Amino acid sequence: RDFGLSFIKVTGYSPIGDEFNNPQHSATNLLQVLNSLSFVRGRHLLKAGFDAHFTRQKAFRDVQSRGFLTFTSQPYFTGNALADLLLGLPLMTGGATLDNRQQLRTESFNAFIQDEIRLNSSLTVSAGVRYEVTSPPVDTNDRANVFDPVSQAVVQVGTKGIPRGGYATDYNNIAPRFGLAWTPGMSNNTVVRGGYGIYYNRSALAPGEGLYFNPPFFDFNLWYPLPGAPLTLANPFPTQFPIATPPSALAFDRNLKTPWLQQWSVGIQHQFGNRRSVEVNYVGSKGHNLLTARDINQAAPSPQPYNLRPNPQFGDIVALESTATSRYNALQVKARQRMLNGLTMHAAYTLGKGTDDASDFFTSAGDPNFPQDSNNPKAERGRSSFDIRHRFSMSFYYALPFGPDQRFVVDGWASHIFGNWTVAGIFTAQSGSPFTVALLPEVDNSNTGRAALGFGMNDRPNLAGDPARPNRSATAWFNTTSFSLPPYGSFGNAGRNILDGPGFQNLNLALLKQASLNEDLDVQIRLEAFNVLNRVNLGLPDAFLGSPTFGRILSAGSARRLQLGLKLIY
Repeated sequence: RDFGLSFIKVTGYSPIGDEFNNPQHSATNLLQVLNSLSFVRGRHLLKAGFDAHFTRQKAFRDVQSRGFLTFTSQPYFTGNALADLLLGLPLMTGGATLDNRQQLRTESFNAFIQDEIRLNSSLTVSAGVRYEVTSPPVDTNDRANVFDPVSQAVVQVGTKGIPRGGYATDYNNIAPRFGLAWTPGMSNNTVVRGGYGIYYNRSALAPGEGLYFNPPFFDFNLWYPLPGAPLTLANPFPTQFPIATPPSALAFDRNLKTPWLQQWSVGIQHQFGNRRSVEVNYVGSKGHNLLTARDINQAAPSPQPYNLRPNPQFGDIVALESTATSRYNALQVKARQRMLNGLTMHAAYTLGKGTDDASDFFTSAGDPNFPQDSNNPKAERGRSSFDIRHRFSMSFYYALPFGPDQRFVVDGWASHIFGNWTVAGIFTAQSGSPFTVALLPEVDNSNTGRAALGFGMNDRPNLAGDPARPNRSATAWFNTTSFSLPPYGSFGNAGRNILDGPGFQNLNLALLKQASLNEDLDVQIRLEAFNVLNRVNLGLPDAFLGSPTFGRILSAGSARRLQLGLKLIY
């Protein structure tokens, strides 16, 4: 396959070349068999059923196949990244040779039973239980390897006691659920609802794909210039090099558990008249056995120049484990108005907070989900990467009162022009997303080994004082002087997701008219405006200490955009 141009990163400039984790391709087939039945007896509504999923995927993931070259402003060559590029002197290069043709399959079997009991005219309760079993993704021909922490070697799946999927099937997925709805008083315009349930996350194929990223199917290497053996643009990935890079490996916790979530809620809904209602809810959840990754071969921080890993025969040994947890609490307020004088409206506000150890499990460069200190992953506890503290949205749909049988009656040709117009819109406002300040690899002082597979920019600086600025701007979003390089051979004390990015506000509007051309064909004219107020919604700042644009925002959302469309409906 043609892997394309290598990814070239020049400090202070936009990257050149193609994204190094492409090309990729996958084709997934899903067969689902399900059935359910309902049975009414007296006050009971009984439901039971089952479903089975059979998933097959053929794919290739040419991760790091294009390779990358890094040019920095560090004083190893000219001290200027652009000059180093022009001279063809990269500070570091990396890439992989691989043959990871994937043929994965997995099965999932689920069954449930539920009883909904109407105790009286105002109170209904429901209780049920669900059982789920999902097999780990396996290669059809067992053409995959996994690192075995016991033997400290890469072993073919299905041999030496290693399960075919790298970890054993979890048969303990029992999910009880309970709910109630109570209508106090005689007016039936108020409803109190509550519920509790356990929910399991059916295994994705991504863990199985990790089996293909072990030798010999995947071999990642890093190269550094040495005295008398410089790296050049003509030969950035030399096959003969004085220092061999130890291979990386992926491992699984042999007893990997299915991630599960406890979720509970209580709320009240009140209806005003026939068309307006207000709803207030508290929603909470707690995640258990969430998937997370860490390097079980990470060297302990040390100022010693030769700081060996526990297993020096390997570089990173990234282990997938089910040890992360999460918490979420939110107040949700909703208001609705159904069609009244041509106007329909819906408004919602959420005040929430989410915390976790990791917000994702298969991470990339600079992603704070991969721990700084793999020997202490609980130190990663912090705000979730998707923690939006405040969010408000309002949508409306208004049929203009012009035309036959409308408030402002127009007939004849005027009806064709002014009738059947509708204005619709949605406004969204939310607070900023959290982000983590980290170190570029070239200024990382931890001395714990340079990571492969993109896990290379997760070490954090030291923090002293309040990093938030009272007057934030695109050129200085946070107080960069609050962050400093840790002493050589140590981790920084800055936490994960401790700063907020810019908020977001957006208003979209649409003007629509639909007319009938004949009994089988309608035409709809649409004039749509996106970001009507032309607000500048800033992106996240450059959060990497060591970058010349550290603390600055270099991106923004789209400007105002108008479009005119014509749709035929038949």
